[in-house]
Amino acid sequence: MSNRRLGGGRTWMAKRLGTTVTAGVAAATALTACGAGTTGSSSAQNSVSVAYDGPTADFEAIPIIVAQKKGFYKAHGVNVNLIFPPNNSTTVKMVASGQGDIGFDTTTDVAFARQAGIDMVSIANYSQFNNWALIGRPGENISIHNLKNKKIGVFTDSWTKAMMPFILRAAGLNPNQIQPIIATTDDIVPLLASKIDIATNTTNYAISEVKPTTGKMPSVLLATKVGAPNVPIWVYTGMSTWLKAHPKVTQAFLAGTEEGMIWATAHPQSAASIFQKAYPKNGLSLKSNLAGWESTATLLKGRSGYMKQDEHEWAELVTSLKGVGALSSAFPPGDYFTNAYLPK
Repeated sequence: MSNRRLGGGRTWMAKRLGTTVTAGVAAATALTACGAGTTGSSSAQNSVSVAYDGPTADFEAIPIIVAQKKGFYKAHGVNVNLIFPPNNSTTVKMVASGQGDIGFDTTTDVAFARQAGIDMVSIANYSQFNNWALIGRPGENISIHNLKNKKIGVFTDSWTKAMMPFILRAAGLNPNQIQPIIATTDDIVPLLASKIDIATNTTNYAISEVKPTTGKMPSVLLATKVGAPNVPIWVYTGMSTWLKAHPKVTQAFLAGTEEGMIWATAHPQSAASIFQKAYPKNGLSLKSNLAGWESTATLLKGRSGYMKQDEHEWAELVTSLKGVGALSSAFPPGDYFTNAYLPK
């Protein structure tokens, strides 16, 4: 899920805001059942491979990179390897088949994976809020009542699929009454070039592109303002079998990552510089990564602090998705997540 980037870079939704879970992904679960998920892809018992949600690193990886470079993982006795899928639709499959131990996914990834029979669970929130929105050029008002016949940039990820019904319902429109422009890598560049009327993206990725380019903030209409659930987007995930076989390494990963979050939030400039040095070809400038990280950092801490999940947010997510037809079946909230591995 992602579409992060200016011009030649990857943008956040293209990265993958959520994979459409296919039969092929579901079939990969069989590998886990046969043992692939019990040993994981890491050779050492104190190592863990984290499958990112896109083929290149971006500023949402900063907590992991900081934890690596500042020695937070080492202090917890774990070696963390960040691995990248070949495309924006493979993270769930990598984790389900044992190619990755822990995934960086979305809550909709988990919901659709469970519906497809994949025993994946969320082990920690990354973000705490739903910041997906309609994005406009700086200074241009976005009205939910003025979307008819508008050219709207959209991505084919699961999160956009889940959010657009809320937009259309609030606007009193059906899908045929807007002009969806399918974006494969970016919808902010065409927005700024006036090739589309409105983009769809998360605010942190929109800000990382619009603010450094124009010096101004984008116009934003949050989906939560028109009825979408205000629930976390990104989470860390794992297969239940692997997690139960590796509780200590999972706990150590989350403990080090939380420390990385806290340090990077307190030192955004230094954190962005650490990331830029580690991944100099990430596709964004230091200025853009700093703007993106500063926006992202505001999303990480909820009422209960960092990472903690609760049944209410999962119940709200799956009930809302089922209500707009994006999900055909909903399980009890506790089936989608666990807090058992969070730092004590």
